[in-house]
Amino acid sequence: MEVILDNGKRPRGVFLPLEEWETLKYGINKASELYKLMDDLSHPDVFEMGPAQFSQYLASPAQQAVNNALENGLYVSYPAGTPNTFVHQYKDGSKEVVQYDLQTGAEHLITKR
Repeated sequence: MEVILDNGKRPRGVFLPLEEWETLKYGINKASELYKLMDDLSHPDVFEMGPAQFSQYLASPAQQAVNNALENGLYVSYPAGTPNTFVHQYKDGSKEVVQYDLQTGAEHLITKR
């Protein structure tokens, strides 16, 4: 951060590089116009990101969504390796393997662990 002085050496403004925003933002009121502006400017454009950068950008929000789902009694689902078959994992670590009928949408429990 750098203070900008006029010809009389009086402070007239502040130069705040975007890379310093992450460390400074915790001391700024979130409702202020400065916070809103700097927060908007410091987020990269998702359409200009490469796959690795986009994945890293989404990692924290994705983990937060998973945590919220588990805290609300929901499960996390991921492919089980065979067609139309998924593992549902719950907060307590229990898992169930289910298969979906593509014609009816019905869920069939295969195993519960």
